[in-house]
Amino acid sequence: MAALIFEHPLNEKVRNYLRLEQLFEQLMLSKALQHPLQQQQFFRALFEVAEVLERCEWRSDLLKDLAKQADKLEQWAAMPKVDISKIEQLLLQVKTLIAAISKHARVSDHLKNDRLLSSIRQRLSLPGGNCSFDLPQLHYWLHQQPELIQGQVEQWLQPFLLVADAINHLLKLLREQHSDSEVIASKGFYQGVAAECGLLRIEVDSQLQCYPTVSGHKHRFAIKFISAVNQELEDIPCRLYCCKIA
Repeated sequence: MAALIFEHPLNEKVRNYLRLEQLFEQLMLSKALQHPLQQQQFFRALFEVAEVLERCEWRSDLLKDLAKQADKLEQWAAMPKVDISKIEQLLLQVKTLIAAISKHARVSDHLKNDRLLSSIRQRLSLPGGNCSFDLPQLHYWLHQQPELIQGQVEQWLQPFLLVADAINHLLKLLREQHSDSEVIASKGFYQGVAAECGLLRIEVDSQLQCYPTVSGHKHRFAIKFISAVNQELEDIPCRLYCCKIA
C-alpha cells in the first residue's frame, strides 16, 4: 500500500501552526537565494510569516500549549518505571522555550523598518515584479559578497527561529499523541466525532486515486472523498488519526 496522509486542523490555533510550519520550511529551503525562484519564494514566505504572526495570538497559544505539555511531563515523571532522564530532557526543552517566548511580544517588527524589504514587499505582488528594472536595489544587493547576503538573511530570520522551534516541537508531540481507527467512507463519505481533536490525519491508499475534503470542528467532522480521475467512488477504506496536545 502506497499511503498518503492528509492533515486537517480542527481549530484555528492548529491551522496557524500548520501554516507557519510550512512557511518556515520554505524559508529554510530557499534562504540560499542562489536562483531567482528561490529569491521570490524566500521573500514571499518571509512576508507571509510576518503577516500570519501579526494576525494570530501565537504567543499566548504557544505558552498555553507548552505549559500543558510541561504539566503532563511532570505527571509522567511521578509514575513508576519511566525513563526519568528522557522526561527531564524534554521538560528542560519545554521550560527553555517557555522562558524564551515569554520575553518576546512581537517578532516581526524588525522587518517593517528595513528599507530593502519595504521596497521588495511593494513589488512582490506584481507578476515578475522582482525584475532588475522594478527593484534595482534588490538587484544591487544580490550581487554583493555572499557572506554579506547570508549575514543579512540570518538577521531577518533570527527572531523567527524561536517560534519555529516551539511550533515544530508542539506539532511533533501533537502527531505522536493520537488515537487511530480503521474506517470505511461509504461512497466516499464519512462522519465522525472529534472528541476534542485538534488535528485530523487521514491515511488513504494512493492507488484509490482520490483525496479527502474535510469540514468540522473540535466536536464533529465530515470527510468527503473526491475522485482525482472524475469517476464515481466506491467505499473508501482509510485510517484516521485524531491528535490532541493535552
